[in-house]
Amino acid sequence: FGLSQFLFANSLDLAKQGVTQAILGNGLKIVVKTDRRAPVFISQLWYEVGASDESRPTTGVSHMLEHMMFKGTRAYKSGEFSQIIARNGGDENAFTSKDFTAYYQKMHKSKLELAIKMEADRMRNLTFSDEELTKERQVVIEERRMRVEDKPNAKVYENLRLISFDEKGAYHSPVIGFQADIETYSLNDLRVWYEKYYAPNNATLVVVGDVDADKVTALAKRYFGDYAFNPNIKPSNRGAIALKGNSKKLKLKAELPFYALSFPVPSLSTIDNEKTAYTLEMLAYVLDNGLSKSLIRNQQIASSIGVGYRLYDKYDTLFTLSFIPASGVSNDTVLKAIKTQVAELINNPNFIQGELSRTKAQLEADFVFEQDQISTQSYYLGMLSTVGLGVDKMFTYVDKMNEIKAEDVSKAAKQYLDFSISNSVELIPQGVK
Repeated sequence: FGLSQFLFANSLDLAKQGVTQAILGNGLKIVVKTDRRAPVFISQLWYEVGASDESRPTTGVSHMLEHMMFKGTRAYKSGEFSQIIARNGGDENAFTSKDFTAYYQKMHKSKLELAIKMEADRMRNLTFSDEELTKERQVVIEERRMRVEDKPNAKVYENLRLISFDEKGAYHSPVIGFQADIETYSLNDLRVWYEKYYAPNNATLVVVGDVDADKVTALAKRYFGDYAFNPNIKPSNRGAIALKGNSKKLKLKAELPFYALSFPVPSLSTIDNEKTAYTLEMLAYVLDNGLSKSLIRNQQIASSIGVGYRLYDKYDTLFTLSFIPASGVSNDTVLKAIKTQVAELINNPNFIQGELSRTKAQLEADFVFEQDQISTQSYYLGMLSTVGLGVDKMFTYVDKMNEIKAEDVSKAAKQYLDFSISNSVELIPQGVK
């Protein structure tokens, strides 16, 4: 396959940031960021597939396949991949999310070819063993028990997602999958998923560190270049179908009550006016800090406050509010205080001026510190490329956030934080024996 190398057109000169992008003739995207502060690199291979592509009865199949990717190819026996990386002084792992699955190796710069060669091998040459699936199935069931079943707050968030998104769309099912599906899908289900999505035109190779872009591209061409473009991979138009006004009470073994709310909102990927998405991100920061100060420190009616927004989700997403009331305080008391503060923000934007300034300064400092970590840099480059936003968004984030005014945040709160249509899950603790 031929190679076309290019910088995507945007307002930012990525070359000044040390970033080079290329694409192989078979569709494999390559993103390289040169950072010579230490003689190491991180190599990541991102696949555009995750829980948002799944439905019953095979929820969690992306995550299970991630586990099986360490269980051997025609060239390497089960477990040998990890052993070779470790023997060469490297660190490796993988992660699955709603919109992507990614694999990485962090090693000395002299091991670049080894990392790319081995990662390319398991893109197409995985061996599927019933014996290995049986073992990994138990590992994942245990993982679900530890991360979800035994964690009441995680159970609340899982249920919040279930009542906030219709099962016909994306984001309804958990990344790890439903228990019944984990217990029943077959080796062939995994093989079909692998054959469909693990192809060069559905992947992005990201390398950050003490490397030369031309060498990375040449190695990618050598080891991935002969793999065929898969014409069966079509852009997903499934989308996330938001639901409104649902509520649920959960009685679980827990020591503390917990309450979570969700509001349907757009993400950066789904909105025409980008500024609105960045404003929602700022609203989450400002509310998180402001509510913590007011409800936890000043009024002492809550022991924990959380506000969340997923700026980079591929589809429409959720704005979430959660809290643990202080001992002896009702959920209604905390909810009323939250609504009062949101109303104050809507009616008097200057109310948050100080919080806004502090948040902007903190975000700028965080961005500078994050650039010290090649793993953080590679994560954002890979994620932004995979969800289709473009890697330049990594470098324009601070500027976009600095442009936001108090009036913008107030307007976003008024438009999106409508408590009459929010979804809610209330944890009613049953005590821990």
